[in-house]
Amino acid sequence: MAKRVAIIGAGMGGLAAAIRLRLMGFEVEVFEKNGQAGGRVGRLQENGFTFDTGPTLLLMTDVYRSLFAAAGRDLDEEIDLVNLDPNYRVHFGDGDSIQVSSSLPALIPELERIEPGVTPRFYRFMQDACLKYRLGRSEFVERDFEKARDFFGPRNLRLLLKTRAVNNYYRSVSKFFKTEKLRQTFSFQTMYLGLSPFEAPAVYALLPYTELAEDGLWFPRGGMYELVEAMVRLARDFGVNINLNSPVEEIVVAEGRARGVRVNGEEVGADAVLANADLPYVYRKLLPRSAGEGDFRWKLRKREKLLYTASSFMLYLGLDRQLDHMSHHNVYLSARYRENFEQIFSERRLPDDPSFYTNVPSRTDKNAAPPGMEALYVLVPTPHLGENVDWERESGPFKERVYDLLEKKANIPNIRRHVVYEKVKTPVDWLADYNLEEGAAFGIGHGIFQVGYFRPPLASKTVRGVYFVGASTRPGTGVPLVTIGAKLAAERIGRDLGRSPVTRKVAGTNNAGVS
Repeated sequence: MAKRVAIIGAGMGGLAAAIRLRLMGFEVEVFEKNGQAGGRVGRLQENGFTFDTGPTLLLMTDVYRSLFAAAGRDLDEEIDLVNLDPNYRVHFGDGDSIQVSSSLPALIPELERIEPGVTPRFYRFMQDACLKYRLGRSEFVERDFEKARDFFGPRNLRLLLKTRAVNNYYRSVSKFFKTEKLRQTFSFQTMYLGLSPFEAPAVYALLPYTELAEDGLWFPRGGMYELVEAMVRLARDFGVNINLNSPVEEIVVAEGRARGVRVNGEEVGADAVLANADLPYVYRKLLPRSAGEGDFRWKLRKREKLLYTASSFMLYLGLDRQLDHMSHHNVYLSARYRENFEQIFSERRLPDDPSFYTNVPSRTDKNAAPPGMEALYVLVPTPHLGENVDWERESGPFKERVYDLLEKKANIPNIRRHVVYEKVKTPVDWLADYNLEEGAAFGIGHGIFQVGYFRPPLASKTVRGVYFVGASTRPGTGVPLVTIGAKLAAERIGRDLGRSPVTRKVAGTNNAGVS
């Protein structure tokens, strides 16, 4: 009989792992607490408006193409991918802006306008970022370091020195650009991962590189959730059973080994359990109290000693006017760029002059809003939950500050008069909706002792048969990395349970589906 794997959570990691495990011949059942699959890659549809609720930038499409190709499918036949170029417009604190494009003939004049003579240094930056991307991805991101010597071997240490991957990101960028504006243009991308460029490792130079040179920036027509729906269809076609509105109450452990999960008071047996729920939540709420003692002696049990990513304040707005002056993606940087990050990450309070990001999907996909209207997604990086911000008291006033920013910096006059639909999301909601510890929207952070081998591993060291996938485990946060992590986790389960990590196509069935 085929061995069974129970997966907790139908986020991107859970779905990707479910597909790969099923292709390896396992029986796979997924249990999702919410009413829709996708986790943080969610969808909101109200009053004719459609919003992605979480990630909105699609990078590194080869990761998803590989997943679908393993099942004999073509990603381009499953979703309609639109290449976005220009990528986005970055607005600086003084009112100036730069349009960032993957087309060098369009980008270079923009760079030269801001910093004359920068072109040779920009090419050196891209060369350095390419090295970090190539070596970082193949030697660190796409590897499962089961033992310390796998990570700290002489070859890896030489590569770390060669790429300077663990250097400070902002200082690394500053070596190539003299003006603060271009330093900001090529460092703000860490906000995609809830990190400060002043604290993040230099390896994240791979982010602007992937946008500009490797694969570009993409938009699935219909929104990022189209990718989720395509993955759900693929999983169903191959017999994965996905149970929605089915929160797992505990991981059943006997004699130091996972035996299944308990859902709605009933035990569902399994040979392995893969947790796509946030890793700290799994240890604190789903495993026996003693289970985490040997796994992460370095801090996991002490919430206050973990480093977390930022959270975010979200506005999903339906406007009864169009925003012809805005791009699909728009970034508005604080005039006090460094101070903005210090207030979020060091002082852990709401920034006085916030940077923020807007997404206007209806600029590309007219079906995202009713005719003559616009869907506007607003993300403001904020601290994760803590004693310095009382969201019950601060949510209303902070929302009004964001509206003021949209009027002043995004040039949407009298915006409040044009709002016909509004939904607010705070760090409290990130905690409630997805069990993200401290409401940290991107999981645990990527400090020097929370990356690589030091990041929580894919397999529990104390409870056999328990595995992890998601932003808070290896290789790290961000949708592409989580999807890569799903492949690593599936291969690890295959090795441990005696199945080849080489995928193979199995007979499809349409009997199992979403319930």
